[in-house]
Amino acid sequence: MKTELKLEKKWLYRMQKAACCLLAFACCMLALGQAPVAAAAKVTAKSLCKAALDATGGSSQLKSQSTNPEDCPIFTVAQSEKISSIAYLCDDKEIYSICVAKAAKKSDASGLLKSIKAYQKNNSSSDYLSDYSKTEQSVFQNAVYGKKGAYVWYIAMSPKKDVNKKGQDALKKQL
Repeated sequence: MKTELKLEKKWLYRMQKAACCLLAFACCMLALGQAPVAAAAKVTAKSLCKAALDATGGSSQLKSQSTNPEDCPIFTVAQSEKISSIAYLCDDKEIYSICVAKAAKKSDASGLLKSIKAYQKNNSSSDYLSDYSKTEQSVFQNAVYGKKGAYVWYIAMSPKKDVNKKGQDALKKQL
């Protein structure tokens, strides 16, 4: 009787060990099988543009949108060929605008950023600004732009630079 009891306890102990091992294995498989949360959301020029737009709160001014690089006045036709995707939103006068572009190759992003810098500098020059109201001039002068990875952007949604920077910060969080 004692021998039977010992055998039964050994058998129960082995079953408990096996059950624990199987449970641990199942937990590991579930944990390793899940993709990271950051990788789940796919970043696109359009989603980045939307994030910037939401952060600046300026959607009421914008009347036009395009995903064609040639519609954006920032880039030349030659540069447009170096863009794999773009989201461009603007008002009727192309003063209030957001442009987010993804370079076809990461190495092309620096050249696109130079174009954005030149565009912002030209729009802020005194000769160009004389045709616009003081508020519109401030929008051009307080525009922000940047580059991260293959993405470049230009945000001119407010005469206040801190509002434009909010849009830039929201965009950067997505990258």
